[in-house]
Amino acid sequence: MKKPIQFILLTCIVSWIIAGTAVLLGLREAKGVVYLIFGAFYMLLPAFCAIILQIIHKEKPFRNLNVSFRLNWWFLVAGIVPFIYSFITLGINLLLPDISFSVTYESFISNLPAEQAELAVQQLSKFPPIVFLLMKIGQALIAAYTINAIFALGEELGWRGYLLKSLQNRKLLPVSLIIGTVWGLWHFPLILIGHNYPEHPVAGVGMMIVFCTLLTPVMIYIVIKSKSVITAGIFHGANNAISGITILYIKGGNDLTNGVTGIAGFIALLLVNLTFYLYDKYVTKENIFTKVIGE
Repeated sequence: MKKPIQFILLTCIVSWIIAGTAVLLGLREAKGVVYLIFGAFYMLLPAFCAIILQIIHKEKPFRNLNVSFRLNWWFLVAGIVPFIYSFITLGINLLLPDISFSVTYESFISNLPAEQAELAVQQLSKFPPIVFLLMKIGQALIAAYTINAIFALGEELGWRGYLLKSLQNRKLLPVSLIIGTVWGLWHFPLILIGHNYPEHPVAGVGMMIVFCTLLTPVMIYIVIKSKSVITAGIFHGANNAISGITILYIKGGNDLTNGVTGIAGFIALLLVNLTFYLYDKYVTKENIFTKVIGE
């Protein structure tokens, strides 16, 4: 367990010190481009820490991180699955109490600063709802396989690259619990200043850990099947690109119930995990979910 512990401690300590410094310098009040730039930089830190440890251990940087551009069908699956569970989440959201369907984008706009909200209203009013939805899906697909995947790979080279590799010879679900918990906890400085859970930042820390833990089994499964951590970057990038759709067409509820990072999303992710488990057990009969990783 030496390498996993080293990676977890180095990544969390470095990331939290940088985040804490940024908060002291005014990140909490930063909006728009400044926050996006910091968020993109923060996403790269797990990869930096993985490379630092490889150098310390006299390994070649990027070696044994499962980086492969050999395309297969799982590269497509990685980009499509987040779209599927996002729309499932939207459907589940509408079954919850005091939540209804809306094409006025109330939940989305209410989470924006006043000046951005006014601009968003102007932009959204230019398109019929169905046209805007199709545009959103198209933009999200492009982002999932390009810019989003590049920055998400900064995280994934750490979580589903270095850390996953160092946790081999253990079963998928316990490994998922370790990686998901650490990954979720790693976000805590951003959560506390309002990222994802602006209404409930403290409770949001725990919610983020649950969310990341529920995402991880499917992501690891896709990485194993594709034989490439690149698919984790695509999956992560697609999730970030399309997850906003889950709150775009609802009103009511709050950030603990709504969207992929809320209770509705948790239910959707449980269904996706169950589907992958059944596919693995009864269709492919590979039993990856119950075998030791690396066998």
